[in-house]
Amino acid sequence: MVQKKETKPRGRPRAYDSAVVLNAVLNTFWEKGYAATSVDDLCRATGLNKPSLYAAWGDKHGLYLHALDAYIARVGQGMAAALADVSGGVRPALDRVLGQAVSLYQSGRGCFLVTTAPAVAWDDEVVRQRVQQALLAQDHLLAQAFERAEQAGQRRLGPPVAMGAAVSAILHSLAVRARAGASTDALQAWASAALDALLGRESLSR
Repeated sequence: MVQKKETKPRGRPRAYDSAVVLNAVLNTFWEKGYAATSVDDLCRATGLNKPSLYAAWGDKHGLYLHALDAYIARVGQGMAAALADVSGGVRPALDRVLGQAVSLYQSGRGCFLVTTAPAVAWDDEVVRQRVQQALLAQDHLLAQAFERAEQAGQRRLGPPVAMGAAVSAILHSLAVRARAGASTDALQAWASAALDALLGRESLSR
């Protein structure tokens, strides 16, 4: 009896989880920066070949934009959740925001937006617009928290728009300090001191 030869199925593109792949792309750009990241780096990180990457997300620039958009959305959702409740005062809400940031920035990564995008944005109009929109959205979320706190009868700490921008500046400084190697404890201490200086210690009990 002649045994039938087993036939292998024709090759198909390997299935993959797009969220996992995009996270690998983001982490690679986050670690190395845009300019120093090669497509080969991205292929190694994701386990995909160039045709598969390009088919799903385009070239290196397209991959970076997808990673940037994913990061902006993720951080925006986290900030919105942290600022949702200002019934106990705006300070506890801001402590939550800065606590999230310190947790995200630790291990020397800093903020993906702040530490990778500016170097690209100076000669890339698409990235520049993404950065502008993200920063304006962040300022707006923070300003809204100050407005809601005032509407709830809490003491006015300053113009909401200006206060929101000032808290954004603290976040950006934390990102740079984290990238420069500051420890988690140092970042937490600096964040608390910066809020004390901006809001006043009495804000803790108001």
